[in-house]
Amino acid sequence: MEFLLDLLVLLLCAKVAGELLRRFDFSPLLGEVATGVVLGPALLGWVSPNDYIRAVAMLGLVVLMLVAGMNSRFDLFVRVRFRALAIAASGMAASLALGFAAMYAWGYPTITCLFVGAALSNTATEVVTRFVGARPLAQLMTTVAFIDDILAVYVIGILSMAARGGGLELGLLVKATIGIVAFLLVVGYLSRELIVKRDVMRRLWRFERGGIPITFALALALALAVLARRMGLHEIIGAYVAGLFISRLRERPDALLVSRIRLNAMLEDISTSFQTILTPMFFAYVGLSLSPDWGSVRPAVLLTLVAAAFAGKLLGCGGGAAAAGYRRRDRLAIGVAMCARGSLELAVLLLGLEAGVVPADVFAMMTVTTLVTTVATPVLFRRVAG
Repeated sequence: MEFLLDLLVLLLCAKVAGELLRRFDFSPLLGEVATGVVLGPALLGWVSPNDYIRAVAMLGLVVLMLVAGMNSRFDLFVRVRFRALAIAASGMAASLALGFAAMYAWGYPTITCLFVGAALSNTATEVVTRFVGARPLAQLMTTVAFIDDILAVYVIGILSMAARGGGLELGLLVKATIGIVAFLLVVGYLSRELIVKRDVMRRLWRFERGGIPITFALALALALAVLARRMGLHEIIGAYVAGLFISRLRERPDALLVSRIRLNAMLEDISTSFQTILTPMFFAYVGLSLSPDWGSVRPAVLLTLVAAAFAGKLLGCGGGAAAAGYRRRDRLAIGVAMCARGSLELAVLLLGLEAGVVPADVFAMMTVTTLVTTVATPVLFRRVAG
């Protein structure tokens, strides 16, 4: 039963560290990852990443993707769909290319370079939403980050199949694409029928005190995660799509303000209930997974990755914003905002580490890169956006 003590120590330390950083307007994942680094094999060695902790962490990852999907806003996408899509696609392409090229230049295998590029190509929606606030173009930036999430889920699906199959081939790419698109279309149709038209979720409100809506959300995430796995995709794709399923509650036409308030409160309660305990365990597990062999980390490679992380979004998103007609100051603000990284990047890296295609030194350097961008981006954004 020693793992219960490990869980207790990890949870308490991760929550305390995360909340302290939140007080200073930083993402709590910094403190949660740092907790795993300090208590794990990388430093003190008090807690090891055993199977029990991994199981709790993977449940935390499923919850993390469920909440990310629930916080997605299709209505925002409809309003600025062309401009947001152009900025998101150009930023993701540039980051993927620069990340791949940076690692390939240092002699790493192709599949490792692809995982690094995929991790650098995403933007952390939860981080962006926090620091853009109500500033000009905040809606556009949030929507771009949301599209990044969708594209990143697609890339994760392909890479997860490649990691299991041992390589990336055209046939595998076609198979993964068909599977992901079919999965999204089927779930999209069912969510429209059950959530938007028949209002199934809203009928569960009468059982709100019994926790039925929360139970339904978690059960749906687990069910779609299992289904995604059976289709050869990664489990987090199913969990994210489950969140998108529930998020369509916002598309219900409702003239009553009290109903809209109650809907938002319910979604917020579900998010808070899940994230309070399980999500910190995933980030702490990421810290535990860092190798104790810090001598294998090459400073030159680390600096290259940090440079690629910022340059990809600044050049890619800035170029997309220029093509969409935004002025220079706005292009810079958009590019800086999209440099934020977070949960999905760490999920990609952990997937590659456990599949054996991302070496321990690359995992460590990319984790540091993610933390650097998470800390630096809000500070830089405040300087360029005013």
